[in-house]
Amino acid sequence: MSQTANWACHYIERFDLALVPLPRAQKAPRHPGWNQDANLIRTPDQTREHWRQHPQDGFGACLEPSRLVSIDADYLDGSRAILAAEGVELDVLIATSPTIVGRAPRLEFRAPADVKLSRRSIVWPAGGKHSQPLTVFEFRAGRLQDVLPPSIHPSTGLPYRWHTLPCHGFPPLPEGLLSLWLNFDAFKYRARNLCPWALPEPEPIRASQTQYRSSNALSVIAQFNAGHDPACLLEAHGYIKSGARRWKSPCGKGVAGIVQLENGKIYSHHQTDVLAGEHALDAFDLFARLDHGGDTRAAVRAAAELLGLNRRERAA
Repeated sequence: MSQTANWACHYIERFDLALVPLPRAQKAPRHPGWNQDANLIRTPDQTREHWRQHPQDGFGACLEPSRLVSIDADYLDGSRAILAAEGVELDVLIATSPTIVGRAPRLEFRAPADVKLSRRSIVWPAGGKHSQPLTVFEFRAGRLQDVLPPSIHPSTGLPYRWHTLPCHGFPPLPEGLLSLWLNFDAFKYRARNLCPWALPEPEPIRASQTQYRSSNALSVIAQFNAGHDPACLLEAHGYIKSGARRWKSPCGKGVAGIVQLENGKIYSHHQTDVLAGEHALDAFDLFARLDHGGDTRAAVRAAAELLGLNRRERAA
């Protein structure tokens, strides 16, 4: 077998990856339905047969069926700055996590078992020496594919290589990165405003960030979150505890798909559940959705009454 076929067999046998064949020196699959299960290469026999017929092909891993997610530091200096502002040292991650280098580093991690993630990108606008918008940083997940060594990079003409090998398999996605992924809109705003050649953008306002100010200038939402436990709110609305940090949705068909993250927020991957969405939810978010049908203004008024803030303002 060719060296490429040997590598492909190794990835399948050692890591149970689902492989996608690629034309030589290309990053994008060409065949229709390439990310469908029936068209993925999953066994050594399939590998040997494919590379016997197509010895020049490279390959990638289809992320979701390979149970992988990745972090693509496409513009390295910008990625360093973005993550450093969040307290994450990219160079330390590269040195300690499985990392592939083509033109830029791409870090590979085991996908969370209890959260469904999707692709998210940080793009800086054109400016400075960049005549086009610049993709700086990318969270990658789902039915995408990541090119694997020793496939040939289309720009450099050199093989992709492992900068840091997955000697002990792929580690779980770090909690800090998962939190940024699940709260991507706020992260994207902060990252966009680190662009050195662009004017700052105004902060986007999510419905759950609407603030009602009491006389002591503390927001209703902040006070509500300080005094309420998300787990108690879940159980008060019929969510069934299943393990230390999981609950079953009342409409979830018995799967414990509601999970509490390390930061205390709640994430649901049940598409039919009222809590489902792209963001993790704090106590006020739960209150707004579960008690007020997602009407944030009504939830703020009710929370203010519940906390006694309206009475305090009238008394003042």
